[in-house]
Amino acid sequence: MDFDIAARRLQKDQQSALARSRASRNARTATAKAKREAALARQKAEKRLREKKLESERNARITDTIVRGVRRVERDLGVTDVGSSSSSSSPLKTDVVLPAVAAAVAANPDKSSLLFTNSPLSSGWTFAATSIHGDGDKIALPPSVLETMTSNANDLDPWGSGRNGRPIAFRIGILNPDYAFPSSEKMRALVEIARQEVISSEKIELAQQTSSASEFFNDGSTNEDMDDDETNDSQITEAYLDELSHRYLSYTHGTVVEFTQENECVGLPEPIARALLQPNSHSLVGNALSGRKNHITMKRTVDPAPSAAKSDVANDESNFKSDANDAMDVDTPNNKNDTEDVDTSRTPGHPAYGLFDVPALPIEITPVNSLLPGKNCTFTPTASSIKNGFYSLKDVKSVLEQSLMRTRATLSRGDVIRTWRRGVSFDLIVSILTPTEYGAVSCINTNLNVDIGPPEGEEDATSNDVGNNIPKPATKTTNPMGGGRLLSEPSPPTKLPGSMPSPIDAAVESIVLPPEPAANVKEGVCNIQIRGRTPSGNSAAGRRRFDTTTAIMSDLFAFASQVCDGVNPTAFRLVTRFPRQVFRVASSGGVGDDCFAADATLESAGIGQGQEMFMVETV
Repeated sequence: MDFDIAARRLQKDQQSALARSRASRNARTATAKAKREAALARQKAEKRLREKKLESERNARITDTIVRGVRRVERDLGVTDVGSSSSSSSPLKTDVVLPAVAAAVAANPDKSSLLFTNSPLSSGWTFAATSIHGDGDKIALPPSVLETMTSNANDLDPWGSGRNGRPIAFRIGILNPDYAFPSSEKMRALVEIARQEVISSEKIELAQQTSSASEFFNDGSTNEDMDDDETNDSQITEAYLDELSHRYLSYTHGTVVEFTQENECVGLPEPIARALLQPNSHSLVGNALSGRKNHITMKRTVDPAPSAAKSDVANDESNFKSDANDAMDVDTPNNKNDTEDVDTSRTPGHPAYGLFDVPALPIEITPVNSLLPGKNCTFTPTASSIKNGFYSLKDVKSVLEQSLMRTRATLSRGDVIRTWRRGVSFDLIVSILTPTEYGAVSCINTNLNVDIGPPEGEEDATSNDVGNNIPKPATKTTNPMGGGRLLSEPSPPTKLPGSMPSPIDAAVESIVLPPEPAANVKEGVCNIQIRGRTPSGNSAAGRRRFDTTTAIMSDLFAFASQVCDGVNPTAFRLVTRFPRQVFRVASSGGVGDDCFAADATLESAGIGQGQEMFMVETV
């Protein structure tokens, strides 16, 4: 009995010892596992922290690359960020916080939208639009803007006595309430390129640090230098302009006529308001128009003095067009009756209550100090202009001089220039500008070569080139006004539709004048001036540079024929004075002392480097 009890007790003790041993072993295993898990968790936390720090540094470098690129473009363009320099006491609203931006960023899955808390694009003054009188691109601003521009912080001279001698231009745009940077495809692509470059540079830095840290630090190359060398300036400019087309619902450029507007208001003349409210396929936001859902709301300003407005506004509306027609009639610019009846209330810059629509959304005005001087411009006549007989005008030069040279200080792609001739209006769209970098040029202190492009309906075949702002010379079959010329030159001859050209006229028209030598080329270049008379008896003059080694006599006589409104080259001769020399082109083989072959170079005919003036004498 005692033996059984002892055996059971021993068995029980053995089981207890085994259980304690198993528990101890399990405890030791759990402790090691917990330590391993804790170490792994710590490593993961440290890795996440390093990745977060690396991502933060990477985003900072990406943001810095994009900001420096945008600043470089704006520096070349002369854009001034007045949003950050305006005083707190100023009544102007400078940096508008758009309520839809936060929601747009939250809804956008693109990581590039999370990199930028603020847009790197320079901000301007923000105003409400009012209507003013004026036929050009000159707006009216409040006096506080003049104070801000002439302050020591900005030092902006609105009158053009600065470095380039031109008055300061302004970018005038309707702010997009749904805009968040970056919104354009090109800018997002640029951000992604910057991201890949930063990641590549990180890998290079890691490899260099692994091999030799001292070698990396003594290399002398920095990430900023690499970014400046590898980033394509033209790509940055294209991305910048593409981003502007999303920042604004529409925008154009202009100058200022006076600083007399009320605070928080900007006065827009009818051409500027029309450019903002009716953007076309040529405009600066043309590529973004197709996918845009925003509708530009409009309004009409109301005279704050209802009693005076009630008696005058009807008369203003009825006489507005007729007075404009009289003022723009180039045949009678000094009409005495019109001068006596001028209403001082219609002076440019003065309010034009209720006469035309203006945008109801906020307008941003940004100073642009370095618009490139315009060299070439192509106008596309609208369908209404063709219907009104634009191609039957005898002298386009006078029409353009009246409406372009006297009213415009800037030109932006997509602007509609309204010209007048004997009370009839002709609308011309600015379709191509040279230089093409920014889609806008200055018209001050420059020679602008003007060409008339094909009508709107005939542009489908070249729409891609026009959309990319690639100049395309107009053909004579679709453009009777084409060919390109300075406004200071006489108008080329026009042919009535259906008229049959003579063989000589056809030969002249088939000649395409060679391009003028570059301005810096002097060797073998002759500056030739032609003086003569048109078939109607009016004086005509023209000046052009020729390369005497490559230009031929038929080029010289074709230019003289063009200056004299299409006079038959065989019906005149060119004569120099002091000493007198006579030049004629042989019609068929009769080459002599004063008669030269059509394909003879100017140099072989005795016309050398320098200057020559030829008088056109009929024979």
